[in-house]
Amino acid sequence: MELRHLRYFQAVAEQLNFSRAAERLHVAQPALSRQIRDLEAEIGARLFDRNRVRVQLTDAGRTFHQHVSKLLAQVDIAIASVRDTNRGHGGQLTICADWRLSINLIPESIAEFRTRYPHVDVVLKELHMSEQVSALRTRQAHIGFLLQEELVPRGDLESLLLIRSDLCVVVGPGHRLARRRQVPIATLRDEAWIKLNGDHGDGYRTYVTQICRLAGFAPAFAPQAASSLEALLSLVATGYGVGVLPAFMRPTSQPTLRFLRSDCRPIELCAVWPRDQQSVLLQHYVEILRRRVQAAGPHVRNASSMA
Repeated sequence: MELRHLRYFQAVAEQLNFSRAAERLHVAQPALSRQIRDLEAEIGARLFDRNRVRVQLTDAGRTFHQHVSKLLAQVDIAIASVRDTNRGHGGQLTICADWRLSINLIPESIAEFRTRYPHVDVVLKELHMSEQVSALRTRQAHIGFLLQEELVPRGDLESLLLIRSDLCVVVGPGHRLARRRQVPIATLRDEAWIKLNGDHGDGYRTYVTQICRLAGFAPAFAPQAASSLEALLSLVATGYGVGVLPAFMRPTSQPTLRFLRSDCRPIELCAVWPRDQQSVLLQHYVEILRRRVQAAGPHVRNASSMA
């Protein structure tokens, strides 16, 4: 049984006339009659009582018509949805991000997309940066937001630079360096560094170790470990040690913390998507991002820290 058999049956059931049904379907009447006979043979029941004068549905035909009408309506809805998706006017766009990123460009671009394409279902997934690459490659998400360091070497991913930010040393208000505006990492060789546990822990410790070794020393980590970024900042604020964060992740919940510009190379945050992703919805969203990045200008792409 093919979909066309159901459409042929529906046309005859609605017209109750083979000639008019054939005309509506743009097929020859003998061919239509033959298709209906084949359908009845496959089902094992007569669907129409027909003679030279009239055509009527049998009881089995009326039951079949009820189900076929619902089925074809769902098929038509599915076809229309696919066409809308292909034109970029419907479907689903999945965006993954670490929503703790303090950068307005991301939520503002999502809000604009939803306004422009109200029939698109935008699904937001909160994923750590370490999980986003896998989600993109397995098509569980269309686009994510990663630090440039996460992309090398990843030739299968396309990227758009959103913001270039100073890497800041974070110290408490009573720290000996709190009044400074900029500090070389080398001046922190005797400091205790707060470490992170959990999903971000390994990546954060590895990064701190790398920047300290480039400055000529191995970092000493404080015995107190933080279970989250918020906990890390609280430990810094209370004097248990120091940390590092990009300037754009400066929180508003810890106003006494001091963010001091370091001598490390800037951190770059990028929008990232699979290079071979052919989604029209993704193309529309990336266009919005590009336009907003260009409109924001270098003062956003090169965000600095002001302690």
